[in-house]
Amino acid sequence: MSPWRAEVLIPAHRIVVALRGDDVVELRADDGPSTFRTYRALPDAVHGMIAWPNTVLVTGAEPIIIDPGYQTQGDMLIGALARRGLAPGDVGTVVMTHLHPDHISAVPQLGPVVLYVHDDELATPYGQRQRGLLDAAEVRTLDGGGGEIRPGVSWIHTPGHSPGHIAVVIETERGRVVVAGDTMGPDPGWFADRNPPAGLEHRAQHIAAYDKIAGLDPALIIPGHYAPIQRGTT
Repeated sequence: MSPWRAEVLIPAHRIVVALRGDDVVELRADDGPSTFRTYRALPDAVHGMIAWPNTVLVTGAEPIIIDPGYQTQGDMLIGALARRGLAPGDVGTVVMTHLHPDHISAVPQLGPVVLYVHDDELATPYGQRQRGLLDAAEVRTLDGGGGEIRPGVSWIHTPGHSPGHIAVVIETERGRVVVAGDTMGPDPGWFADRNPPAGLEHRAQHIAAYDKIAGLDPALIIPGHYAPIQRGTT
């Protein structure tokens, strides 16, 4: 029986801010996808968005963090671990779906970890800019189309959102969990309908990634920026 368990440690959330005169105002909708649509619909004004991804904790043979998220004042990642009885030193392994700053900037809070990332990510301009965040990490590169990180924890290459994007596959007692990252896009309908927007960059790669993820018959999919998807809703 598999020893692994996967849970969302810090749920995905979005915060949209805009300037109203000299004041900064915050805008929210009912959920992450709706907040994203609110952001896209704002007029041509000074505005921005913070999008925290689903930070995932895998426990069993050892604690593993997938996509640590943002480094924040107050160390949100450390606080979330403490609520589960874990300290930063308890986490020795991190897996990155990709190296965009909203997913990686909290890595230094964990100290000297072994970090797995696809080689194609390290070669990107943004990957090179993030390298200072990895100074305390032992980076182990992944290459090719997939492989094993630990018995029961594997990965598949799912480019689209980024060249070296991966999905992490975890075998649990309740079935297979896929931590799918940002290839899923900001809207659940993209995956459900296998129909991302016509003008989306690398659209064919996104659709191929959707098919690859669905073909794993997961009991649970954890996307990058909205709520997990249970089997039967894919």
